[in-house]
Amino acid sequence: MKLNNIQVIDLFAGPGGLGEGFSNASDDAFRIIVSAEKDQFAHQTLRLRAYYRQLLREAPDKLNVYLDFCNGTREIPWDESTQALWNEAGEEAKLIELGTESGNAELDIAIQQKLDMNAPWVLIGGPPCQAYSLVGRSRNKGKIDYKPEKDDKHFLYKEYLRIIQKYRPAIFVMENVKGILSSKINGELIFHSILKDLSDPDSAINDGNTVGRYRIYR
Repeated sequence: MKLNNIQVIDLFAGPGGLGEGFSNASDDAFRIIVSAEKDQFAHQTLRLRAYYRQLLREAPDKLNVYLDFCNGTREIPWDESTQALWNEAGEEAKLIELGTESGNAELDIAIQQKLDMNAPWVLIGGPPCQAYSLVGRSRNKGKIDYKPEKDDKHFLYKEYLRIIQKYRPAIFVMENVKGILSSKINGELIFHSILKDLSDPDSAINDGNTVGRYRIYR
């Protein structure tokens, strides 16, 4: 059976590079329904690309409005005829900070409104990697009193894990960086903890919700 428009949720989305790959798969195989990013400038691109996909699907004859904006001949990427699609793109691409009470609450509302739990869906994303990367770790060594165990970026993957455990995607794809294999917290490789948590979200979160185990592939 051929499946089209498989739902995708994109966390720590940045400007949307990973989502672009899924969105451009052949035959409209995937469709992003919610994406989340905290950086305002990355979010501007994230929303603009969501709007572009809306135009392709629903109003391809209005693509000139988007292109005029990209070419600098318009100040805004929408007009009266496409404003509703621009607003929809804003509902898809969320400017929120995961790991905060308000950000998590807004994400949960968006997922509950848009996700069809009876249909297959995919979770994608790249939890912040600066703390794991070789470059990031080199920079941190130069900071007085820097302690990896106090750096929240090491643990933001747990916000990704929370969505897995709460909403049960059919599969998930977590992007990360060279350096994660050797990154340590309190002398222990953090990658082992990440693999353990992702494969068994119930044990990691332990809130009574039962997901079952996942197989992890590189």
